[in-house]
Amino acid sequence: MAASEQLGILGVHSFHYFVHDAERSRVFYEDRFGWHASHRSSAAVTQRTGQTSTVYEAGDVRVAVSTAAAHDGSLDPRAQRWLRRHPDGIGTVSYLVADIDQAWRFLTGRDATPIHGVQETRVGNGSQQGRFRHFSITTALGDVTFRFIQIDDWDGFAPGYEPLPAPTGVVNPMGFTKVDHITCNAQTMAGFKLWLEHVMGMEQCWDIEFHTDDVKQDAEVGTGLRSAVMWDPRSELKFPINEPLQPFFKEGQINKFIEDNHGAGIQHVALEVTDIMKAVQTLRTRGIDFLHTPGNYYDSAPSRLLENGVHTDRIAHKIDDLRGLGILIDGSPVDNYLVQIFLKDAMTTYSDDHAGPFFYELIERRGDQGFGGGNFRALFEAIEREQLEA
Repeated sequence: MAASEQLGILGVHSFHYFVHDAERSRVFYEDRFGWHASHRSSAAVTQRTGQTSTVYEAGDVRVAVSTAAAHDGSLDPRAQRWLRRHPDGIGTVSYLVADIDQAWRFLTGRDATPIHGVQETRVGNGSQQGRFRHFSITTALGDVTFRFIQIDDWDGFAPGYEPLPAPTGVVNPMGFTKVDHITCNAQTMAGFKLWLEHVMGMEQCWDIEFHTDDVKQDAEVGTGLRSAVMWDPRSELKFPINEPLQPFFKEGQINKFIEDNHGAGIQHVALEVTDIMKAVQTLRTRGIDFLHTPGNYYDSAPSRLLENGVHTDRIAHKIDDLRGLGILIDGSPVDNYLVQIFLKDAMTTYSDDHAGPFFYELIERRGDQGFGGGNFRALFEAIEREQLEA
């Protein structure tokens, strides 16, 4: 049996985001992204853990936003510990698995380091009982942890979280569907890449290395990077990992992320949407800022796509429409393609270093399940311009 089948990941359950400013997060997720607050940590959990959490969700995407609560000093909440060491950021990624006991045997048999054993919560009576079973492990990505969850007839987010009133009006107006991939930055990718392979059983499916166009002879700034994409074949979840590539190792944006984040971590999460044109149009009216894409990117797009086997007269998106919204496009034979766009990172958006360098990506896949090299370069050149203008 393949490793990914033995681990049995079904998909991403949620990710846990630690923040300094809970109200700022509420405005972002509810007022701008159009998500709804579905659950909140109970008073008992807040008293026991010393932190308050609110879950925001849309489609099959959930983020638990946590911040330290006022307490008598006898507690040291995870949110507080994270924020002593890092700016706002994702500290835990949680996965649904088919069989928690099998996942435990698989991971511990491959030298995973558990934080705690399998824990179980039951609700209901008799044959109507629901179960929430989980355990967590450390990772080779700084202070980020992974959590594995099996749910059986479980209604709700997690033990200790109380449901909030159902939303009124249009639910999920931007059409978010699921997490597509999770991109990480580290000074060296080897540790995390090998950990994903030898502990998690993932496989490498793509790699690239390049220097942004800003790196020219006698240049004083620029970014070189090397990237590999690891994936879990069963769930199709992908983990791109970036590391700096000299010249300008220290000055490049990968190392800058690591310095701003105070260590390796998750750079961005890509979220699938059903209609990226509609989503971007609406998000712009709600005050969301995206990275700028220069006009020459679109001038060369038709010929670049044709080299990849994509005919622009046979696809649903028109280059001029994408140009107007700053959306990127890449593809693969025959006429498979993807469109994507990247938000500005939080610390730039809020002019606040405590907000951290994390950002979101929106992606709509039209048959292409890969990572377009042209768009990969375009992303990092856009970040480069943003940093130079700051």
